[in-house]
Amino acid sequence: MEQRRSPGRPAETDPDAIALIALRLFARRGVDEVTMTEIAQASGVSRRTLFRWFPSKAALIWGGTLEADERFEAAWTSVLPREAETGEAGSSPGLMQRVRAAYAASISPLGETSDITRLRLRLIDENPAVYAWGHELRERMAAHLAAHIAETIGLPPDSVRVRALVAAISGASYAALAWWAQHDDPRPPAEVLDEALEALAAAFE
Repeated sequence: MEQRRSPGRPAETDPDAIALIALRLFARRGVDEVTMTEIAQASGVSRRTLFRWFPSKAALIWGGTLEADERFEAAWTSVLPREAETGEAGSSPGLMQRVRAAYAASISPLGETSDITRLRLRLIDENPAVYAWGHELRERMAAHLAAHIAETIGLPPDSVRVRALVAAISGASYAALAWWAQHDDPRPPAEVLDEALEALAAAFE
């Protein structure tokens, strides 16, 4: 069993430390077998502090996904067609260039917390129920991607072509990150994800 944190830096100032303790407990004993009370005790924080940072087990495991989506959105708008800034024609980034740049920006910070990211991805990939907890987050990200692709290629977001592209990109991204987590690849996750998207872009050509 995880030991309580020793006196020193308060755990409530370090949500990543709390998440890592919880994820290790989940990995060792199973998500269903670990209570939020046990997580609080193992982390050396009160239940109130734990729930302030993580209101549920789903939040512990899917933590960071919303922030990644926000980074994706910010990056997408910053990867502007060059001619919009310089007036030059024929130099705008292609769809997959833009997708790759936005995804790289969205997950680059995860390389700084690789232990946490790997545990989260393994738990998600190995447990269908845990994967299902992220349904709303996945739908949010897919809707954003669909809107951007639709605008780029000039088709409605619910067109078959846009839906197929979203499914392909989302599927390739998930497969790449799950592979990275399961294989202990030393590269940062953004690099592995970009390799997968590069392969997908080549297939589109």
